[in-house]
Amino acid sequence: MAPRRRTVLAAVSTATATAAAGCTNLLGTGADDETNGSTSADEVATAFVDDLANGRFERASERFVENGRDRYGDPGRLERVWLAFETVGGAFEEVVETSVTASNRGKVVTVTLAFDRGDHDCGVIVDTESRIRNCGIADEYERPAYVDSNAFGERDVSLSVPDCSLSGTVATPADGDGVPGVVLVHDDGPMTADTPRGATRTFADLAEGLATRGVASLRYDKRDTACEVALDEYTLDRVTVDDAAVAIERLRAVDGVDPDRIVVVGHGLGGRAAPRIAARDGDLAGVVGLAAPARPYRELTLEQLEHKATAGSHEWEDLRATYETWVDESDRVREGEYEPDERLLGKPGAFWDSITAYDHVQTAAEVDVPFRFLQGERDFQVTVTDDLERWERELDGKSATTFKTYEGLNHLFMPGEGESLAFAYAVRNNVAEEVVDDIVSWIGEL
Repeated sequence: MAPRRRTVLAAVSTATATAAAGCTNLLGTGADDETNGSTSADEVATAFVDDLANGRFERASERFVENGRDRYGDPGRLERVWLAFETVGGAFEEVVETSVTASNRGKVVTVTLAFDRGDHDCGVIVDTESRIRNCGIADEYERPAYVDSNAFGERDVSLSVPDCSLSGTVATPADGDGVPGVVLVHDDGPMTADTPRGATRTFADLAEGLATRGVASLRYDKRDTACEVALDEYTLDRVTVDDAAVAIERLRAVDGVDPDRIVVVGHGLGGRAAPRIAARDGDLAGVVGLAAPARPYRELTLEQLEHKATAGSHEWEDLRATYETWVDESDRVREGEYEPDERLLGKPGAFWDSITAYDHVQTAAEVDVPFRFLQGERDFQVTVTDDLERWERELDGKSATTFKTYEGLNHLFMPGEGESLAFAYAVRNNVAEEVVDDIVSWIGEL
């Protein structure tokens, strides 16, 4: 990990310096109003960031209002927030500026932080008694430099699927006819067409990067974001496969797209489902699995939570308690001891029935379509050892199947350093250009 350095804002008052040294007036419940000389909201936020930058996570936790400390101010959570900034931004350099806006909960302070690879924003909510109510990553998304907005056009579409309507976006190159097309299929959990995670938009980066390079795409809201899905109907087909099939046919009908050159690019769970999507369609030109899980999904789900609970040096009590519950639930999933509408490991029993019954590796082996598996080496959710290498072993001998790994990329195929953390998905970042170029090159060879 890069060494921590801090330089406080030059305009910060003596009150902030005193607070950073340990003065308790920031923690009290009887502070005077700001006009009477009490510590201002931006000074509270800056002193808080100073604690984070110097690894004083317990002291930072003590700055929280008591009834929010367990949820938002746990030292383990605060450490992960700060480490997420560092994994993307590098070594901390200084506070650049602060801005304050009023809210019904107090004041929202945006603290702009300079790191050696760029600036990032930390948001801190400070109440009227100079106590912190919440904090988090407050970056805003920026389009990657490799996207040329003049090279393509985008338009909104609506996918009519059973009992639901899904909003989507078609991106088509400005020049060219008969271009290949990509349908982007989501990972696990509720996802919009852009798959925003704070200041990252995985599918927007991919779609616009592909369109800049002459490949059309369709991305769309995932069903469990757009519509209600009954727990006992929450299956792999219902939330992933069925809607991808509709999206494929919609992209085939787009003017300028070659209907015989459609590729599915599935991320995470979408990559695991991609062989079934290909088998159902029967006419895909290819499949790309981005961080596609190969191991039993129950194991992967539990191990992801274990990583989140144990990352860093401070335990996060809430996650640790959830993990202990999930260990028991994992055993029940393995034994099939649950009801279809019962939640286990964060998913309904119907989902576990459907994904257990689906042999993703065998389906990939049997379907007659080229496969390309891409994997980031810093991905803690899906890994080279547990997943990619399993795909390689099981599909050994299958023609037109290739694999590639990327040093330094995480589950979203975005660069960083150090321990991979889920909080980093909210820090402004973009899909690596290399990944977009590799997908385009591979499609061009089909």
